[in-house]
Amino acid sequence: MLESTSLAFNLLSDEIRQSSATGAEVQLPLGMVMLDLDRLTDNDKDTLRKALFENQVVVIRNQKGIDPTVLLKLAKIFDPNASDIHSAGEKAVSDPKNTLSAYKAGRIPRAPQVGIIGPGKFQDYECLKELEVVHLDHTLFQEEPLSQEELDDGYTRPYRWHMDTPFYERLPGEVTILHSIRIPNVPDQKIKFPDGREKNIGAEATASSEDDLTIPNFGREVPVEKLSEWAWNKVAEHPMVWRNPLNPDRPFFQVHGCCVYKLTTRNPATGEITVMDDVQKFREVVYKMQSKIYAAENIYAHHWQEGDVVIFHNRGVMHTKYKEQEDKRRLLWQCTMTSTTPPKPFRDYEGVNDTGYVRE
Repeated sequence: MLESTSLAFNLLSDEIRQSSATGAEVQLPLGMVMLDLDRLTDNDKDTLRKALFENQVVVIRNQKGIDPTVLLKLAKIFDPNASDIHSAGEKAVSDPKNTLSAYKAGRIPRAPQVGIIGPGKFQDYECLKELEVVHLDHTLFQEEPLSQEELDDGYTRPYRWHMDTPFYERLPGEVTILHSIRIPNVPDQKIKFPDGREKNIGAEATASSEDDLTIPNFGREVPVEKLSEWAWNKVAEHPMVWRNPLNPDRPFFQVHGCCVYKLTTRNPATGEITVMDDVQKFREVVYKMQSKIYAAENIYAHHWQEGDVVIFHNRGVMHTKYKEQEDKRRLLWQCTMTSTTPPKPFRDYEGVNDTGYVRE
């Protein structure tokens, strides 16, 4: 392949993309081995945006040694309105009533917007004397996880399909950037789909119950009065269909099935507004829509190489993680920053709340 004097990208193979329309690889300009944002032209940056917003996931190979602060600047190419605050907050969550507290991830002191993820304990890493990172998986979240025999046979399940945002106090970032530091040499795992087909996957896929799209209804929801201190005007409220920053005619259906609290719909023929606040009912509605696309050919699974920089469109895809072998330590950086602008609705209807938060 001839190198270009400008930044370029190629779609990943049809075998990888299948029906997902997801995945492209970026070629840096001629002579640029490590990503140097100061050397990219405006046209290069436009090409990078085009690669992401058309393909939702892009990879830049062989970036081992990249400075973590570069990831912050890279994120702002896609979202100039990104804040300098990690999407989970300035400090890691410690409140045991908050589900985010179960997920232990370090923060790089010289770039606190960049988290350190992957299971294991690490010594003297990035000026952190001791670092313990906890990797959650479906066995800790699902009502009926896989059996030990199935796990031993190489099967796994999604942990939770999600986008990177707490849906409280902070708005979802446009992108999340992952950088692989250490990737163990282990066999691919397998997931089984409702139609009986199987797919080999790496550790991260983009596109709970068994499929991890929703939460079963057992009446175990914590009453709002027993939650940690909170305020309605900080609770997220978003449209269900989000506008594509590059192509307005190709929107994104973005609903977090495990977090929905209330659903407002509009009949396009009559304009009638319906508010659905029965948890079982709206979970069924959302699940029915999302489960239609939960199939092997619609999922992009990244097969990691050390040094990869992977950028995914956080406002355009859902992603999940999978269980890993406890004795095989994977180490990645994750840059995810809250945005200062909310997702825009695909269509502007009167009464649509596009502020990003509940109106009191």
